Amino acid sequence: MFDIISEILAATIRQGTPLLMIALGEIYVERSGVINIGIEGNAITGAFIGWFVSLKLSSWGMLAPVVGLIASASVGMIVALIFSFFVLRLKTDQVVTGTGINLLAFGLVHLLYTQLVGETGEALKSSIFNTIPVPILAQIPILGQIFFQHNILVYITFLSLPILYIHLFRTRHGLSIQSCGEHPKAADTLGIKVSELQTKCLLFGGAMAGMAGAYLSLAHVPYFNPDMTAGRGFIGLAIVIFGGWHPIKAGGAALVFGFGSALSDRLQARMLGIPHQFLQLLPYVLTLLVLAGLLGRTRAPSALAVPFRRE
Repeated sequence: MFDIISEILAATIRQGTPLLMIALGEIYVERSGVINIGIEGNAITGAFIGWFVSLKLSSWGMLAPVVGLIASASVGMIVALIFSFFVLRLKTDQVVTGTGINLLAFGLVHLLYTQLVGETGEALKSSIFNTIPVPILAQIPILGQIFFQHNILVYITFLSLPILYIHLFRTRHGLSIQSCGEHPKAADTLGIKVSELQTKCLLFGGAMAGMAGAYLSLAHVPYFNPDMTAGRGFIGLAIVIFGGWHPIKAGGAALVFGFGSALSDRLQARMLGIPHQFLQLLPYVLTLLVLAGLLGRTRAPSALAVPFRRE
């Protein structure tokens, strides 16, 4: 019984990691006053590029997934830069533009996937990040399996929570970001370069979403398929709301959604006679229930999704 619980809780952390990576980047984006619906596109692009680079550099050993991760972050930033050009320079609608980015990213990834690796791509395994047990701590009964037997991306993601919290709420730069999302005109009068700061936040969010995609193809499984993000970008958006645009709270929210995914996978593995399609719906039903429960109870940044026009 304890083994089953330990496995589910360990899987909760693994499943919650890419969701948290997406959410942390998006918190910065939305705190600056922009909403990026296109992070699903960032994630799938990052997943493909990371896997492809690691696959081609498989002879490099453990350096291959590291280079793949860097490539994923880079392409995520490129996609975010395209998004920022439209919404910050041309002042297009942020939701519509983000939706367009998603459609473009998925279409492009499907095309490249078919052209570069054909239909056998899923069978092509890339080099991935291995599990790194924490010395001594990994030997603790039950807790060791749950918390201290993961890959390096899991550790870095959760250890970054207090760092990002301190930066966002305890530093001048972090407070400047928040002022852009609350009162951009007032921030502008104080000499803060609103559009420049929003662009930097978008680049950070794009890099985080790209690395979240890379996590799926370089740590979660050693292969790629064009649908592997499976709506995680949108769940990440829900986590931002559930966590109240707060890094620490987002960590807890990501674990809630990670638990839903882990439980879904576990129930499918147990062959309970329930159609697997219903079990796969569990994380998304949880998303809807959480959002419905939070309706009207959370306060987004005042100028979220409102284009800033300097007078």
